[in-house]
Amino acid sequence: MLRVVFDTNIYGNLLEEPDAEEIERRIREEKDFVVYNFPLIRKEIRNIPKVTDASRKARISLLEMYDRITGGHYLRNSIEITLLAKKYFDHYRNLGGTYGWDTNILVDFMIVACGSFYGLDIVYSDDQRTMLGKDAMKAYQHININERLRTPNFLKYADLLKQFRTK
Repeated sequence: MLRVVFDTNIYGNLLEEPDAEEIERRIREEKDFVVYNFPLIRKEIRNIPKVTDASRKARISLLEMYDRITGGHYLRNSIEITLLAKKYFDHYRNLGGTYGWDTNILVDFMIVACGSFYGLDIVYSDDQRTMLGKDAMKAYQHININERLRTPNFLKYADLLKQFRTK
């Protein structure tokens, strides 16, 4: 069984697909593929600005999709996850990483820390600048070796589509 978490951008990408409902259905029905709910991801979706009717509807659609896909598979946040994410960040900065803690990198590092802490198999993301950046990837590997944790594999949105799109 593959235990995975989707970065927030995966849900936004999926919502824009013409066959989004079919892809979502296949994800939910795949018994050997479990997508986990992590509170910070849901919070990011919930914090999408409700400026127009379209943005309000998109926010609601994303939250509904998120809840259906994660379907009761819940991972709790903890101080250990936060401390692990901060270790990633400190090492990332030592490697020359330029993003600050108060940027999106905070949530990205928390998602990876959650995946490492709970021993998840895959983190899906299309965030090349922060989560999947060269210095960030080096930081995950270095810290997880020191902490005796397994770093999840990282796959992109295109990989998810290949697996679940109707052939």
